Amino acid sequence: MKITDLKKRIGALAAAAAVMCTVPVYAGAEENAALYEELSGQGERAELPEGWLLWHSYSDYSALDSRLYLRSPEGTAAEITGNFIHAMNGSFGSDPGTFTFMAIDEAADEWDIFLYRDGVITNLTERSGYRNEDPKFSPDGKTIVFKRGHWDRNIDGFSYDLAMFDTETMEITMLTDAPGEEAMPCFSDDGEYVYYAGYSEGRGSIYRLGISSGSRETIFSEENVNAYYPIVCGDDLYFTKWYSADDHSDQLMKWDGETLTAMPFDSESYDCSDACPIGVEGMIFSSTMEGGYDLYYYDGSTVSALTELNTGSNELGAAFFPYAEESVRGDVNADGALGSADLVLLHRWLLGVPETELTAPENAELSGDGVIDAYDLCFLRRLFAE
Repeated sequence: MKITDLKKRIGALAAAAAVMCTVPVYAGAEENAALYEELSGQGERAELPEGWLLWHSYSDYSALDSRLYLRSPEGTAAEITGNFIHAMNGSFGSDPGTFTFMAIDEAADEWDIFLYRDGVITNLTERSGYRNEDPKFSPDGKTIVFKRGHWDRNIDGFSYDLAMFDTETMEITMLTDAPGEEAMPCFSDDGEYVYYAGYSEGRGSIYRLGISSGSRETIFSEENVNAYYPIVCGDDLYFTKWYSADDHSDQLMKWDGETLTAMPFDSESYDCSDACPIGVEGMIFSSTMEGGYDLYYYDGSTVSALTELNTGSNELGAAFFPYAEESVRGDVNADGALGSADLVLLHRWLLGVPETELTAPENAELSGDGVIDAYDLCFLRRLFAE
């Protein structure tokens, strides 16, 4: 059954068992329409930090015309193209030259997961016979979690499970195996859990899955309210949910492990979705504040439309990789240069001298074996001698 024959069935959701929980009390968004006017109309424009930005743009999801774009820190934007159509939902790996995305393979006419690495694009799930969607990179940039679907005659629709792709071994591991739909997975900041949206009777709830244990925990579930698109930033979880069972306007929520809070720009009058947290307070998000979906940036106090990126189409699915000055290999004291002080500090640390700490331990692993030891000290001496 071809994708192009299934446009009307793309959003079909099957019934699946769901564990309901008590809905947390959260800060509402009733006054946020007026607050947005205050956030966007006063003070200086919210300036997006320097970095790389991925997003996609389409006229309508069913039109299969999505285009994926990458903008550099210098502001140059380029479309990501290849032997595919309807590209979307990009996710950065451990560096801005590596990211994954989903698109329809033109030859096979199926959804696949693609890897972009230094300008080379690889179809990771080519001709698998499955629908492969919603990819997200792990914190270490080695694994991609995604949803994998197949047609289930018993439910007369697609059934989706969660899977992981190891970019080093090129092997796929299934995380779940149940009827219905489990979608939009993302890793926790420590890589030990996967958050995802699980659907029952057409409504999504947010769950957390232990990768090693396989245990499932309900994070958010509200009767007759759809919740989806979880994304993690540090210890905080963000996701999209309906304003209420009667008002299906999307709003963005923040969960810190105890309290669920609506973002200050949410409103029952328009949609806010596709959270892309940046740092402690910043966030790129998509919203229909001014009609169709556009990209906006919130810096913690002000909301501004990213007018240079917004078009007459719908701009969605932002992902951001911050720019940082390149670190110096061997600079374990983080003073910006490689010197004899780094040699002394690493030597003392390896000897276990009390109260000796590496200021920048990420610069100490030089041998490539993933462990900081005497071999790295040898490499550091060579670097210093050069």
